[in-house]
Amino acid sequence: MRIRTPSARRRNLIGVVAICILTLAACGGGEKPQRDGSKPSPKTSIVGVWTRLTTCEQRVKALDDAGLGKYAAESVAGDSFIPGVTDADQLEDKGDPCRGAKPAKHSHFFTEDGQFGSLDDTGQQVDDGPYRLVGKDSVVIGEVTFHYTATRDTLTLEPVLPDCAKSGCFDAQWAVAVSYNGLPWDRTG
Repeated sequence: MRIRTPSARRRNLIGVVAICILTLAACGGGEKPQRDGSKPSPKTSIVGVWTRLTTCEQRVKALDDAGLGKYAAESVAGDSFIPGVTDADQLEDKGDPCRGAKPAKHSHFFTEDGQFGSLDDTGQQVDDGPYRLVGKDSVVIGEVTFHYTATRDTLTLEPVLPDCAKSGCFDAQWAVAVSYNGLPWDRTG
């Protein structure tokens, strides 16, 4: 039987700790390397296609939460939630604009060369424009700023409503429709 002195135990412990550190460093905490071999930053790229199943009720709630609820009927009618309805005057009940509404798949995409776009539930492009990243957590699409969080799997967008939101301007309504005020979008491409 070998008796270890405290200094021998310390050396063994240091060796075990060193092996653990080297192993963790080699594994990179489970993160996959980028194409250039570097590790991804904590904030994953916004570039890609992001999709969610949107509902009329989510849109109305997002508009209400942003103080734009009086524009809900107009917003819902213009976004194909209710088959055959393209104008708020066609709604059965403007007070309940989601009556007869169906969920709709919607996607956004961000390209590496700075282009943003949206696709409706049939895959048709319904929105486009330039975007630029600002700081660590903001993206400006057109003229509207959004705070964002992107992981490998999800994207959330929180709009910074423009000053004209008080009057219900298009940019404010559009920002809410694009973001759903922070509901998650899943990476699909």
